Amino acid sequence: MIGVMRAEALKLRRSLAIIVMGVAPVMTFILTVLIQLSGESPGIWAFQMMSTSAIWAYFLLPMTATGLTALLAQMEHGPGTWSQILATPVPKWQVFTGKIVMALALMAIVTALIYGSIFASGFIAGWINPAEALEGSPPWWDAAKLLGKMYLASFLLIAVQLGVALRFNSFALPVSVGIGGTFVAVAATSSEYGIFFPWLLPVNMLASEPERAEFALMLGGLGGAALLALIVLYLSRRDWH
Repeated sequence: MIGVMRAEALKLRRSLAIIVMGVAPVMTFILTVLIQLSGESPGIWAFQMMSTSAIWAYFLLPMTATGLTALLAQMEHGPGTWSQILATPVPKWQVFTGKIVMALALMAIVTALIYGSIFASGFIAGWINPAEALEGSPPWWDAAKLLGKMYLASFLLIAVQLGVALRFNSFALPVSVGIGGTFVAVAATSSEYGIFFPWLLPVNMLASEPERAEFALMLGGLGGAALLALIVLYLSRRDWH
Protein backbone atom coordinates (compact mmCIF):
# COMPACT_ATOMS: atom_id res chain seq x y z
CA MET A 1 0.00 0.00 0.00
CA ILE A 2 2.92 2.32 0.72
CA GLY A 3 4.19 1.74 -2.81
CA VAL A 4 0.77 2.60 -4.23
CA MET A 5 0.66 5.86 -2.30
CA ARG A 6 4.21 6.72 -3.37
CA ALA A 7 3.24 6.16 -7.00
CA GLU A 8 0.16 8.39 -6.61
CA ALA A 9 2.30 11.13 -5.09
CA LEU A 10 4.77 10.95 -7.97
CA LYS A 11 1.94 11.27 -10.51
CA LEU A 12 0.65 14.37 -8.74
CA ARG A 13 3.98 16.10 -9.24
CA ARG A 14 3.31 16.13 -12.97
CA SER A 15 -0.30 17.25 -12.67
CA LEU A 16 -2.28 20.44 -12.01
CA ALA A 17 -3.12 19.34 -8.46
CA ILE A 18 -1.14 22.15 -6.81
CA ILE A 19 -3.00 24.76 -8.84
CA VAL A 20 -6.40 23.21 -8.10
CA MET A 21 -5.56 22.99 -4.40
CA GLY A 22 -4.44 26.59 -4.27
CA VAL A 23 -7.45 28.19 -5.94
CA ALA A 24 -9.88 27.99 -3.01
CA PRO A 25 -7.50 29.27 -0.30
CA VAL A 26 -6.31 32.14 -2.50
CA MET A 27 -9.86 33.09 -3.46
CA THR A 28 -10.94 32.93 0.18
CA PHE A 29 -8.03 35.10 1.25
CA ILE A 30 -8.56 37.75 -1.42
CA LEU A 31 -12.33 37.88 -0.96
CA THR A 32 -12.12 38.14 2.83
CA VAL A 33 -9.49 40.88 2.69
CA LEU A 34 -11.53 42.91 0.21
CA ILE A 35 -14.72 42.53 2.26
CA GLN A 36 -12.97 43.55 5.45
CA LEU A 37 -11.31 46.57 3.85
CA SER A 38 -14.62 47.65 2.33
CA GLY A 39 -16.18 47.88 5.76
CA GLU A 40 -18.73 45.15 4.97
CA SER A 41 -17.08 42.62 7.28
CA PRO A 42 -18.96 41.44 10.41
CA GLY A 43 -16.16 43.16 12.34
CA ILE A 44 -15.78 40.35 14.87
CA TRP A 45 -13.38 37.44 14.53
CA ALA A 46 -15.93 34.74 15.34
CA PHE A 47 -18.52 36.06 12.88
CA GLN A 48 -16.01 36.53 10.08
CA MET A 49 -14.69 33.02 10.61
CA MET A 50 -18.19 31.60 10.29
CA SER A 51 -19.08 33.63 7.19
CA THR A 52 -15.83 32.67 5.46
CA SER A 53 -16.32 29.01 6.39
CA ALA A 54 -19.82 29.19 4.89
CA ILE A 55 -18.41 30.38 1.57
CA TRP A 56 -15.95 27.51 1.63
CA ALA A 57 -18.53 24.84 2.49
CA TYR A 58 -21.27 26.11 0.20
CA PHE A 59 -19.33 26.63 -3.02
CA LEU A 60 -15.56 26.27 -2.93
CA LEU A 61 -15.43 22.89 -1.15
CA PRO A 62 -17.70 21.12 -3.66
CA MET A 63 -15.87 22.62 -6.63
CA THR A 64 -12.46 21.74 -5.17
CA ALA A 65 -13.59 18.16 -4.57
CA THR A 66 -14.90 18.02 -8.13
CA GLY A 67 -11.63 19.23 -9.61
CA LEU A 68 -9.33 17.03 -7.53
CA THR A 69 -11.29 13.80 -7.96
CA ALA A 70 -11.60 14.32 -11.70
CA LEU A 71 -7.88 15.04 -11.87
CA LEU A 72 -6.97 11.88 -9.93
CA ALA A 73 -9.08 9.74 -12.24
CA GLN A 74 -7.80 11.34 -15.43
CA MET A 75 -4.23 10.39 -14.50
CA GLU A 76 -5.20 6.89 -15.62
CA HIS A 77 -8.14 7.57 -17.96
CA GLY A 78 -6.21 10.12 -20.02
CA PRO A 79 -3.26 7.95 -21.11
CA GLY A 80 -5.34 4.77 -20.87
CA THR A 81 -3.15 3.07 -18.28
CA TRP A 82 -5.81 1.30 -16.21
CA SER A 83 -5.19 -2.06 -17.89
CA GLN A 84 -1.44 -1.85 -17.24
CA ILE A 85 -1.82 -0.80 -13.62
CA LEU A 86 -4.45 -3.42 -12.80
CA ALA A 87 -2.34 -6.13 -14.47
CA THR A 88 0.47 -5.67 -11.94
CA PRO A 89 0.79 -7.93 -8.85
CA VAL A 90 -0.68 -5.15 -6.69
CA PRO A 91 -4.24 -6.10 -5.61
CA LYS A 92 -6.88 -4.08 -7.40
CA TRP A 93 -8.48 -2.94 -4.15
CA GLN A 94 -5.21 -1.31 -3.13
CA VAL A 95 -5.05 0.65 -6.38
CA PHE A 96 -8.51 2.13 -5.88
CA THR A 97 -8.01 2.59 -2.15
CA GLY A 98 -4.90 4.56 -2.99
CA LYS A 99 -6.98 6.94 -5.11
CA ILE A 100 -9.43 7.38 -2.26
CA VAL A 101 -6.76 7.99 0.36
CA MET A 102 -5.07 10.50 -1.92
CA ALA A 103 -8.34 12.35 -2.58
CA LEU A 104 -9.10 12.57 1.14
CA ALA A 105 -5.54 13.65 1.92
CA LEU A 106 -5.60 16.41 -0.69
CA MET A 107 -8.94 17.70 0.61
CA ALA A 108 -7.53 17.67 4.15
CA ILE A 109 -4.58 19.78 2.99
CA VAL A 110 -6.89 22.27 1.26
CA THR A 111 -9.00 22.46 4.45
CA ALA A 112 -5.85 23.28 6.42
CA LEU A 113 -4.98 25.99 3.88
CA ILE A 114 -8.49 27.45 4.24
CA TYR A 115 -7.93 27.53 7.99
CA GLY A 116 -4.74 29.49 7.47
CA SER A 117 -6.31 31.87 4.94
CA ILE A 118 -9.12 32.80 7.36
CA PHE A 119 -6.71 34.12 9.94
CA ALA A 120 -4.10 35.46 7.53
CA SER A 121 -6.72 37.55 5.74
CA GLY A 122 -8.07 38.95 9.01
CA PHE A 123 -4.65 39.94 10.31
CA ILE A 124 -3.40 41.38 7.01
CA ALA A 125 -6.56 43.40 6.35
CA GLY A 126 -6.32 44.78 9.88
CA TRP A 127 -2.68 45.67 9.30
CA ILE A 128 -3.48 47.44 6.01
CA ASN A 129 -6.30 49.44 7.62
CA PRO A 130 -6.26 49.37 11.45
CA ALA A 131 -9.71 50.96 11.49
CA GLU A 132 -11.12 47.71 10.08
CA ALA A 133 -9.25 45.41 12.46
CA LEU A 134 -11.43 42.61 13.79
CA GLU A 135 -12.60 42.70 17.39
CA GLY A 136 -12.37 39.85 19.86
CA SER A 137 -9.93 36.98 20.07
CA PRO A 138 -9.10 34.87 17.00
CA PRO A 139 -11.20 31.66 17.30
CA TRP A 140 -8.35 29.26 16.61
CA TRP A 141 -9.95 26.18 18.15
CA ASP A 142 -13.52 26.92 17.03
CA ALA A 143 -12.35 27.33 13.44
CA ALA A 144 -10.42 24.06 13.60
CA LYS A 145 -13.46 22.19 14.93
CA LEU A 146 -15.84 23.71 12.39
CA LEU A 147 -13.61 23.10 9.37
CA GLY A 148 -12.83 19.59 10.63
CA LYS A 149 -16.53 18.77 10.80
CA MET A 150 -17.07 20.22 7.34
CA TYR A 151 -14.28 18.01 6.06
CA LEU A 152 -15.79 14.86 7.59
CA ALA A 153 -19.27 15.80 6.36
CA SER A 154 -17.89 16.12 2.82
CA PHE A 155 -16.91 12.43 2.62
CA LEU A 156 -20.20 11.49 0.93
CA LEU A 157 -19.78 14.26 -1.63
CA ILE A 158 -16.18 13.19 -2.28
CA ALA A 159 -17.30 9.58 -2.64
CA VAL A 160 -19.95 10.47 -5.22
CA GLN A 161 -17.54 12.60 -7.24
CA LEU A 162 -14.69 10.10 -7.09
CA GLY A 163 -16.97 7.18 -7.94
CA VAL A 164 -18.24 8.92 -11.07
CA ALA A 165 -14.74 10.08 -12.03
CA LEU A 166 -13.20 6.61 -11.69
CA ARG A 167 -16.05 4.72 -13.33
CA PHE A 168 -16.42 6.82 -16.47
CA ASN A 169 -13.64 7.65 -18.90
CA SER A 170 -14.67 11.28 -19.20
CA PHE A 171 -13.43 14.47 -17.62
CA ALA A 172 -16.59 16.37 -18.52
CA LEU A 173 -19.01 14.00 -16.77
CA PRO A 174 -17.71 14.29 -13.17
CA VAL A 175 -17.19 18.02 -13.62
CA SER A 176 -20.77 18.34 -14.86
CA VAL A 177 -22.01 16.34 -11.88
CA GLY A 178 -20.09 18.62 -9.53
CA ILE A 179 -21.35 21.83 -11.13
CA GLY A 180 -24.89 20.48 -11.30
CA GLY A 181 -24.82 19.35 -7.69
CA THR A 182 -23.57 22.73 -6.52
CA PHE A 183 -26.25 24.50 -8.57
CA VAL A 184 -29.03 22.28 -7.22
CA ALA A 185 -27.72 22.89 -3.70
CA VAL A 186 -28.59 26.57 -4.09
CA ALA A 187 -32.23 25.69 -4.71
CA ALA A 188 -32.33 22.91 -2.11
CA THR A 189 -30.88 24.96 0.75
CA SER A 190 -34.23 25.81 2.29
CA SER A 191 -35.82 22.44 1.53
CA GLU A 192 -36.49 20.06 4.40
CA TYR A 193 -34.92 17.34 2.27
CA GLY A 194 -31.73 19.34 1.71
CA ILE A 195 -30.24 17.59 4.72
CA PHE A 196 -29.95 14.44 2.58
CA PHE A 197 -28.19 16.14 -0.35
CA PRO A 198 -24.42 15.39 -0.33
CA TRP A 199 -23.47 18.86 -1.59
CA LEU A 200 -25.23 20.51 1.37
CA LEU A 201 -23.89 18.33 4.18
CA PRO A 202 -20.74 20.41 4.87
CA VAL A 203 -22.61 23.71 5.12
CA ASN A 204 -25.08 22.10 7.52
CA MET A 205 -22.31 22.21 10.10
CA LEU A 206 -23.42 25.84 10.50
CA ALA A 207 -27.05 24.87 11.19
CA SER A 208 -28.61 26.54 14.22
CA GLU A 209 -30.23 23.24 15.24
CA PRO A 210 -27.60 20.92 16.79
CA GLU A 211 -29.57 17.85 15.74
CA ARG A 212 -29.44 18.87 12.08
CA ALA A 213 -25.68 19.40 12.21
CA GLU A 214 -25.14 16.07 13.97
CA PHE A 215 -27.24 14.21 11.41
CA ALA A 216 -25.38 15.85 8.51
CA LEU A 217 -22.05 14.94 10.08
CA MET A 218 -23.10 11.32 10.58
CA LEU A 219 -24.60 10.99 7.09
CA GLY A 220 -21.63 12.66 5.42
CA GLY A 221 -18.95 10.85 7.39
CA LEU A 222 -20.34 7.35 7.84
CA GLY A 223 -22.34 7.39 4.60
CA GLY A 224 -19.28 8.56 2.71
CA ALA A 225 -17.07 5.86 4.25
CA ALA A 226 -19.64 3.18 3.36
CA LEU A 227 -19.98 4.42 -0.22
CA LEU A 228 -16.20 4.57 -0.66
CA ALA A 229 -15.95 0.95 0.49
CA LEU A 230 -18.64 -0.06 -2.01
CA ILE A 231 -16.81 1.82 -4.76
CA VAL A 232 -13.60 -0.09 -4.07
CA LEU A 233 -15.51 -3.39 -4.08
CA TYR A 234 -17.33 -2.59 -7.34
CA LEU A 235 -14.32 -1.25 -9.23
CA SER A 236 -12.12 -4.14 -8.07
CA ARG A 237 -14.55 -6.65 -9.57
CA ARG A 238 -15.17 -4.75 -12.78
CA ASP A 239 -13.60 -5.86 -16.05
CA TRP A 240 -11.25 -3.06 -17.19
CA HIS A 241 -10.17 -4.65 -20.46
